[in-house]
Amino acid sequence: MNEDLTLIDYQVQADWLNIFWQQLEDKKIKQSQLAKSMGISRSYLNQLLNSKRPLTEAMRQRLTAAFRELSGITALNICFDYVRIRFPTHDVDELIVALFCIKPIYFVYEPYGRYGYSGKFRHGDMEIFVSPEDDNRGSLIELKGKGCRELEGILVASEQSWYDFLRQALALDGVVKRIDLAINDYLDVLPVHYLIKKSMRHEYITKFRECKYFVRDKDNLKGESLYFGSRKSAIYFCIYQKDIEQYFKLGKALAETKIKNRFEIRVFDERAEQTVADLLAYRNPQRTVFGIINNYLRFVKPIANKPTSKWPLDDRWTQFIGKYADKLRLAVSPEPVTLDQTIQWIKKQVAPSLKMLMAIDSAKSEDTLMTIIAEAKLSENQQVMIQQMLASPEEIMIQQPKHNGD
Repeated sequence: MNEDLTLIDYQVQADWLNIFWQQLEDKKIKQSQLAKSMGISRSYLNQLLNSKRPLTEAMRQRLTAAFRELSGITALNICFDYVRIRFPTHDVDELIVALFCIKPIYFVYEPYGRYGYSGKFRHGDMEIFVSPEDDNRGSLIELKGKGCRELEGILVASEQSWYDFLRQALALDGVVKRIDLAINDYLDVLPVHYLIKKSMRHEYITKFRECKYFVRDKDNLKGESLYFGSRKSAIYFCIYQKDIEQYFKLGKALAETKIKNRFEIRVFDERAEQTVADLLAYRNPQRTVFGIINNYLRFVKPIANKPTSKWPLDDRWTQFIGKYADKLRLAVSPEPVTLDQTIQWIKKQVAPSLKMLMAIDSAKSEDTLMTIIAEAKLSENQQVMIQQMLASPEEIMIQQPKHNGD
């Protein structure tokens, strides 16, 4: 598309409609197709598109979502967003080779850890925490969002899947401590603001004892998040606006983040083990994810003089768990190892001083800054990080037997 329709919500109605008409023409989408996708009559749609009926914000979102769906744009998918698995072994090299298919020399050791561990090995954002030989904690693998994407790069290169990785982890006596599965919403199928409004009116049925929502304002943008459950419980839901979160966190323009909303399911300990067992048994991520969601939460439509338990499902919620759920797939979005954290640190903490030195050197015809850089000594870890960035996948990886994974 030449225009991102989610970014023109604040334009006047006539401008928005002109762009929308053009997009329909470019994609050869008929009004009858659009009306059917939205579940409205063609005559009503025609009145909306010709300014004979008011075009509300909610209706613009529905038009945009229907347009994107008919254009073949993915509505929802599922991804791994966090993995934490504990192993009894202290043999880190064994874990690196068996799970990551990477030569151990490409992991950097750092003498500090978390969760009571004394140190860690890492390759990019893939981390293995280690303990002394006499400590029964063994080793712990932690993959946050970027670490999951980097692992997917390894899995793709070795023609393996998440199922292969999880199966191998269990074969090594791994104990799953936490798994986060995220539903990425590209079409605003389930707007966070809409769910917060319903939550404020108690239009939901849940097993959770806690429901909290938060709003953050910055640069005339409002970021909203909705939470069900406690961070201390075995299961926890987090629903938030991914594009706005990325703007607040990294300064990314909204158009750069294709995911509008994210519905995260965080499961711990026994529930995490059950989740992995279900994934491996059925290899059906939508069954696993929506099985958890439907067991713990549903949004409903209020009906006068009837108890909440008798209220029918909310229309948008029905679409979320029905129309789109059947098409869900486990997404793999491999990313290379980067120096993003180091670069961000330089930008915030170091760049102003470097710029000052450059200005002084330029004014005085000196080369103090370049002399400092030339005389700097790289640590062993920094040299390994250079190798991480420059080595080809063939140089880094160890060839493993291929599995018939999905």
